[in-house]
Amino acid sequence: MIQPPQRHWRIPVLGWGNLVLAIAAMIGTLVNILAALNVFTVKWSGISIGMAIVFGGTLGVLTGLSGRAVLQRRKNAFALSCVAGGMTLGYALTGVFLMLTAGIDRTLEIVIRHGSDNWWNWSLSHFQHSVLRETPMIAWWILALGTLIRYPLPGGPEKLGDRLGKGWLLLAAFGLIGAVARCIQLAEDTLLSSQR
Repeated sequence: MIQPPQRHWRIPVLGWGNLVLAIAAMIGTLVNILAALNVFTVKWSGISIGMAIVFGGTLGVLTGLSGRAVLQRRKNAFALSCVAGGMTLGYALTGVFLMLTAGIDRTLEIVIRHGSDNWWNWSLSHFQHSVLRETPMIAWWILALGTLIRYPLPGGPEKLGDRLGKGWLLLAAFGLIGAVARCIQLAEDTLLSSQR
């Protein structure tokens, strides 16, 4: 019986990390919706909540599928990981950049002045800080994409140059989709906040 080639230890770490990140993305979406419902009614913020479910859910599902494909050595592991990484990076980088430059992000000062003794309320406010929430996602995907480029995955190109070419093409295309999705979501959220 022919044994499959030994994989580098970073590949299973990539798979398990993506599964953990998928769960975290789903929990983050739920926490953001709960935090929004402390301020807005479902009737008032239905579109914004719907976007959070669709966009957060899509990123979570894609990342989870990517992790599963990597662990199970599926032929779509490379492409799916590039798609999930590109969309997540486009979405997160755009959100952090726009919220910080526009001054609409919740800052640490606001979290401290929140003044609640209730740990749940404090954690909701703290978790909404986009930089604290999304910087680890950005860092993970940068490291994960380094693994994707350096080590061949099932279904991915064998040569480094081919992996770079195919990987960057998928990353750029789906990163743009993630960035556009985040701009639409921020526009809706900003409009909703301005009408409060």
